[in-house]
Amino acid sequence: MAKTVTGTIRIKGQSAVFLRDRQPDAPLKIAPWKRYKYGFLDGDRLEASLRADRRGRLEVIPLRIIERAFTGFVGVVDQDKGRLVVVPFNRPALPTFLLADDAESDQQPRPGEAVEVQITAYPADNEPGKVVVTKRLGDFRAPGVDIRVVASRYGLSRRFPRGCRQEARKLAQPVGKQDLHHRTDLRQKNFVTIDGASARDFDDAVTVDRLPNGGYRLYVSIADVSHYVRPGSLLDREAYRRGTSIYFPDYCLPMLPEELSNGICSLRPGEDRLTLTVIMEFDRRGKRTGESFCPSVINSKARLTYDLVADILEGRRQGRQIPQRCRPLVPELKLMHELSRLLRRQRRQRGSIDFDLPDVDLVLDQRGNIEKIKPAEHNVAHQLVEEFMLAANETVATRLSWLEAPLLYRIHEPPETKKINQLVDILQCFGLAVKGRQAIHPRAFQELLQQVENTPAAPVINKILLQVMQRARYSPVNAGHFGLALEYYTHFTSPIRRYPDLLVHRVLKAALWPAKEKKKPEVFTVDWEKAGEELSERERAAQEAERCALKLKKLFYLEKQPDASFPGLVAGISEAGLFITLDTLLLDGLLPFRYFDDFYQLKENRLQAVGEPGGRVFTIGDQLQVAVDQIDPVRCRLDFRPASQKKKPRPGNPARSRNHHHRRRSLATRRRR
Repeated sequence: MAKTVTGTIRIKGQSAVFLRDRQPDAPLKIAPWKRYKYGFLDGDRLEASLRADRRGRLEVIPLRIIERAFTGFVGVVDQDKGRLVVVPFNRPALPTFLLADDAESDQQPRPGEAVEVQITAYPADNEPGKVVVTKRLGDFRAPGVDIRVVASRYGLSRRFPRGCRQEARKLAQPVGKQDLHHRTDLRQKNFVTIDGASARDFDDAVTVDRLPNGGYRLYVSIADVSHYVRPGSLLDREAYRRGTSIYFPDYCLPMLPEELSNGICSLRPGEDRLTLTVIMEFDRRGKRTGESFCPSVINSKARLTYDLVADILEGRRQGRQIPQRCRPLVPELKLMHELSRLLRRQRRQRGSIDFDLPDVDLVLDQRGNIEKIKPAEHNVAHQLVEEFMLAANETVATRLSWLEAPLLYRIHEPPETKKINQLVDILQCFGLAVKGRQAIHPRAFQELLQQVENTPAAPVINKILLQVMQRARYSPVNAGHFGLALEYYTHFTSPIRRYPDLLVHRVLKAALWPAKEKKKPEVFTVDWEKAGEELSERERAAQEAERCALKLKKLFYLEKQPDASFPGLVAGISEAGLFITLDTLLLDGLLPFRYFDDFYQLKENRLQAVGEPGGRVFTIGDQLQVAVDQIDPVRCRLDFRPASQKKKPRPGNPARSRNHHHRRRSLATRRRR
């Protein structure tokens, strides 16, 4: 007897599956012809009937689409057989839609133009869907349009609503005497900010004192954004809706208007700023022995860059080579470096994991195009700031947890047992092992990374371990932070660009310095579970948008180098081919198996591909020289070919397809025999 159920459609490539509401872990495959007949799209909610086929397997019979996942999208206009179509941007599961021709010809967008569209007819009965243009964004390859397209793709706001900027301007007044009540005056301390050369918002400043017993007193002062952005205000609602600032290669979508983020809340040198300060004391070994907190006012003595601080600490700049403004600060910088190394040693001893993932810096021209790509340096100045921020975050989380105050913890749960078992199998192929399965400790991962450090397998092992990890998120229920090997952790140090940090500031003020009124602080009435889920989701969307914008820049860069070849690493293997990561660009693409004569079978949990009958073997971690085969910036797709070969025709050539399938059949027959 047929059973009626509801669920969600998920489409990957040509395959579609049905995820039942009550059994999302048991997907049911849907025949491709049903997808084109019924016209459902990725993410659509579907009511379907389940019945057993002749082999006893459950078959999905679509009944009706309950809810559409898409009513519109952003895409790029193209021409197909004389008709204008819109190709969805960075949505591989969405098909191409026809552009309705009911508008006047002079208003029709041109091929190559980026547009936002509304769906007027969904695909069905093997007929394509139709769309109308709601907004024209400009030529897809024109300067700045790529950012508009990415922002539209991920639903990001480029402008603040009316009233936000006006409210920010009213708040952005110089610090006066009336602002200093009940604040500790730390303006005589030698606070400095240390950031990247292009940074414009400075939300943390640090300084260190030597204690009489040989220990250290660390001051971490964070911009007091909560003094300006009050709960329930227009600024607050918009900041929550955004959740985080988003940093594209040549553009920033800030969480707060510029009057606050780059103005009164930014810890500019030589200007009084309101802050919350965490004061931590450490012994000679770097173990924390005490802490205190205070609302404060500071005056930063210098705006330093990572490169400048690293040059000073590593001796590349001495004497007159050091800028005049920095010379009085050199002794304190060296003291900071001394403490940061002790904190790093303490962190490693408890088992905190440090991934060694390569990164690149883009040098852009005035039009936003890449001029040069160079390896990003993670120097001692980066490490210094990271250690101090980690210490402050842990200290705040620990104190608020002891006080049993409501809090958004930054949690990172241990990897699932299933993924650990898969990891063990993968590591065996490299002759490696990891200690523990059921109750694995982060120290086991740390030791593994140290074991492969400076070996050819290091990039692959780093990437595999990262994929095994769960995603860090915000939650009112503390589950610890696996990656940092910490029991208590939160985000406190970046309230200019992260809304969870702003919430933590409010909780800290309400818990440590409660107001005299009997009214319960408004921050204590927040729906913390909902806030954790929504802010985690906005963080993920922001990260995806940043990665998408970066990849798009790199694809445009590759289009200008059609004949260049690049060294790459085999980072994954599928039935379609090898996934290659370029060493210099850190850009992923597919090297299809059609460029090789053999028929390839996947072995060892997709770690190897073995060719038949030739016997050539590809293994994850192999180094290959590849050239660009096909670039599709609209779909954000990149295909490679071996650097030694010329381009081959795309799949679809009838003669080649017949030969290919004949070879597969003959090999299968040979194996059966």
